[in-house]
Amino acid sequence: MSKKLIKLSGNVLADTNALGKLAEFIHKCRVQGDLVILVHGGGKQINELSRRMDIPVHQMAGRRVTNEETREILLYTVGGKANRELVSFLRSNEISSVGITGIDGELTTAFRRPPLEIDGEPVDFGLVGEMKAVDRTLVEHLLKWGYVPVIGCLTWSPEEGILNINADTFSIRISLAMQVDELIMLMEPPAVLDAAGKPVPELNRNDWQHGLREGWVKDGMKPKLLTAFDAMDKGIPSVLLANADTLAAGGGTRLITGGDAGGDNEVNALQ
Repeated sequence: MSKKLIKLSGNVLADTNALGKLAEFIHKCRVQGDLVILVHGGGKQINELSRRMDIPVHQMAGRRVTNEETREILLYTVGGKANRELVSFLRSNEISSVGITGIDGELTTAFRRPPLEIDGEPVDFGLVGEMKAVDRTLVEHLLKWGYVPVIGCLTWSPEEGILNINADTFSIRISLAMQVDELIMLMEPPAVLDAAGKPVPELNRNDWQHGLREGWVKDGMKPKLLTAFDAMDKGIPSVLLANADTLAAGGGTRLITGGDAGGDNEVNALQ
């Protein structure tokens, strides 16, 4: 029996076909006796509702700046509609699940992130949290009772109350606290793609460095791989990058140990 955490983006939540493949994978896991935890963000849903409410979407270096209005949007989406609709979809596919966020059951405790330096200037991201503690009790009980926990990435601080938090960072902290055997990061591409556009089944740090130099590790794949290798550095035994189709089919890109990209300037610049 193994324990897996699957991180879903807002794009996956909005894709019925992808959710169907995810349900197929969860069924396979449950037949094998594996435990599954889902963590979701909701960037697509947040942006759509913000536009409908005529609330500006403000991002710096790919990170959302969260003011009071945006926090309210997060409560309606990540903490509400996105979470409820995912639980409903799983139920319609005979998967018993319970939807919560990092606020519930004292699951997570955070502090407000201090300003970060970007391009030499300090940037205050507003009501955004950095995790300082995880209480695994509620999630353990849900798993024991046979439910799939569906966790929206909101957190809480004693000083600020509800805070936004990066979904990848949130997933890593929950994975570490729950001592998962595998972190699965769902994305739109089927896998990491090489220079010829072919899926890379396994990737170590030397491969990553090589891909950066050659340019086939680019755009959004740069921060995604940085986060994924960071998860392994922190102690998560296995990390898989895939989309829902390749996940259900047993594909994707698995990160493996070996190699050292620590001296590469471009990798360091991503941090």
